[in-house]
Amino acid sequence: MTYRNLFIVNALVFASLANGQQLQLINTSDRSPVENVAVYNSTRGKYTLSDSLGIIDMAIFPDSDTLFFQHPSFISRRCTKAEIAGQKELELQRKRVLIDEYVISASKSRESSLMIPYLVNVLKDEMLMESTGFSAADILEETGNIMVQRTQGGGGSPILRGFEANKILLVVDGVRLNNAIYRSGHLQNSITIDHSILERTEVIFGPSSIMYGSDALGGVVHYYTRDPRMGTDSTTNFNTHAYTQYASAMNGLTGHLDFSAGRKRWASLSSITYKNLGNIRIGSRRNPTLGDWGKQMHSVDQVNGVDSTILNGNPLIQLKTGYSQLDILQKIRYIPSKYVDWILNLQYSTSSDIDRIDKLNDYSGTDLKYAEYFYGPQNRFLVSLKNVLKKDNPVFTNMTTLAAFQKIDEDRYSRKFRNDELLTQQEDVMVFSLNFDLLKVWGARHKLYYGAELNSNLLDSDAWYKNVKTGELQEALTRYPDGGSLTWSTSAYISYKWLLNDKLVLNLGSRYMQGHLYSLFSNSLLPYDEISMNNGALTGSAGLVYTPSNQWQLNAILSSGFRSPNVDDYGKVRAKDDYVIVPNPNISPEYTYNAEIGISRFIEGYMKIKLVGFVSYLDDAIVRTDYQLNGEDSLYYDGDLYKITANYNAGEAYIYGASMGITSNLNENFILKGTINYTKGQNLSDDVPLGHIPPIFGRTLLSYRKSRFFLDTYFVYQGWKHIEDFSPYGEDNDKEAMEYGFPSWWTANIKVGVEAGDHFDLVLAIENLFDQFYKSYASGISAAGRNFVFTARFTL
Repeated sequence: MTYRNLFIVNALVFASLANGQQLQLINTSDRSPVENVAVYNSTRGKYTLSDSLGIIDMAIFPDSDTLFFQHPSFISRRCTKAEIAGQKELELQRKRVLIDEYVISASKSRESSLMIPYLVNVLKDEMLMESTGFSAADILEETGNIMVQRTQGGGGSPILRGFEANKILLVVDGVRLNNAIYRSGHLQNSITIDHSILERTEVIFGPSSIMYGSDALGGVVHYYTRDPRMGTDSTTNFNTHAYTQYASAMNGLTGHLDFSAGRKRWASLSSITYKNLGNIRIGSRRNPTLGDWGKQMHSVDQVNGVDSTILNGNPLIQLKTGYSQLDILQKIRYIPSKYVDWILNLQYSTSSDIDRIDKLNDYSGTDLKYAEYFYGPQNRFLVSLKNVLKKDNPVFTNMTTLAAFQKIDEDRYSRKFRNDELLTQQEDVMVFSLNFDLLKVWGARHKLYYGAELNSNLLDSDAWYKNVKTGELQEALTRYPDGGSLTWSTSAYISYKWLLNDKLVLNLGSRYMQGHLYSLFSNSLLPYDEISMNNGALTGSAGLVYTPSNQWQLNAILSSGFRSPNVDDYGKVRAKDDYVIVPNPNISPEYTYNAEIGISRFIEGYMKIKLVGFVSYLDDAIVRTDYQLNGEDSLYYDGDLYKITANYNAGEAYIYGASMGITSNLNENFILKGTINYTKGQNLSDDVPLGHIPPIFGRTLLSYRKSRFFLDTYFVYQGWKHIEDFSPYGEDNDKEAMEYGFPSWWTANIKVGVEAGDHFDLVLAIENLFDQFYKSYASGISAAGRNFVFTARFTL
């Protein structure tokens, strides 16, 4: 709150307090008024709420009453009216540890986190504003419960409980991003979401197929962009926000500007973000036993028109890891009445070419294998129209309808060393979706959620070779079915929440999905010319939340999840390392059956400890295996001989693990936070380790906050991933590891922030303070070394 505003508030308060028995409730730290404080007596016969100036009327309470002061964000107080007689103010101390907070993603409507059996992490607006991340993938690491794999500079593939890529559901503003070509390997699509305009991000851990359908095996990452802010009848509400961010380790610069204008009935929000990130400099301090692992020793350039292997003059610089990206968002909101709300949402993201550094580091003899290997511009366009009806009737209390269209362009280019033929593979996907989500509330103890979803994908895949010297074109094998693919699915769900009493909440739900997939081939290597599949899946969940006191909470949930195979599962031709994956028409949905128990210990306002254990049994899990095509176990592809693999439904697999999180208010200004996560997985059918299982990892933060200043010191760490724990089918990127696996590492980091004025904020961070060299699990690039990040924000 600004000094000018405090002056105005104080003047109004003085006038109010001069009239009768009134008391102002204020925040101890900055002396700002606290509104919506519940004040009641011991019999609860008398009750009032503080107004926007923090004022309550004490005259309604008898002089002998004992009064209770409660607010979700402040420590409760109790005192007699006689003890505060004659006082004009009463101070309330803000909780540094919030036991309760609202969550949207778990039921697609706002509800208390204390009513949800799932583990849910929330990144709120203030956390996102302080983040030094450069993408929507980077910010997820700040939860401390998510590991992010990076294949190249423009990358970020989150891993939740040993599930990754198309086994995690990405959602933005209620629209599912997973489509027909979301692959089972490492997936980088989350970077196409503009993190600069996010209002909050929620992560649900564990199967969430009841509310979200297919793909939510490991969990859901739901990004919420800001909505336009409404005004009033007489005034238009204008808001402008801009920031710039610089990072030294990649000489990267980001600029963002958003502008909103709102009246009582309508509002508009426009946003644009551009970032230009250079080549990443890795850490110089390394364990001598690592040798040159993780350094980029050579690159390819042309000398006299001939591809040549060139010595990298500075191996600490990872060449061709830079990229640029442009993100645009436009929202228009219209509220014709208090019962109806419309939001039109348009998003567009495009990038420069993004080099695959993991491929450009591969050798063939003494020379590099590839002269060029890169993604073309990653283009994502989304338009959605959301309608919310909020008038209670016998059928629903709230109903949300969401119609959306997406167009995704994903292109790949590769050319081998001293080979003039550039392979181009282009994929164009159009996605149509329609969602209906309804909520019916009966009294204070019963909620019924139900709805339906329709989804369709159209995929067009093309490929050719182009001679870089003559321009001549030749046909090439497409990555996906060259005759095109069509997928559609329809599903319906129902979920019931029953507050059995003040201590026990029951959650029940079920969902059924029916889907169809069809692809045409004209590939002479395949013994068929089409694949057609019809799949159905039924899932359910049952959860209990037991709160025996305000100090303890127990969560238990049994749930199932499913994932219907997409075109990437059954119809892809792709080479990696020593293997080529080929289509398999005999794939069915994969299921997971999950049991989870959580225990939470609260000390109001001071500490929260949460321990969660889970086990997931996978039935018909889609994994890679050795395969034969036309009786052969090897295949010549793009000029090389590869061993053939294919996706198939493994009989059985399991994943189990545990996570622990602690948040402690050491005193009024110091906060300690920490997380640690352990996961283990095994393919039981082949008796080999399951892919995508991260090593132990976590995060510890010590934060000092006072008024307009904060100082964060935090440590990020990861344990060893030993080579014997790798999947034998390449999911763990063993070619990017050392002989013994991916070594353990830790980094120390510092972040300082200050409000330099009423409209200006500054944040300075030093990441990887000791310039440690490290490479995260399964990543194709080495992590940045010491990185100075400077952020300046302006709000009006």
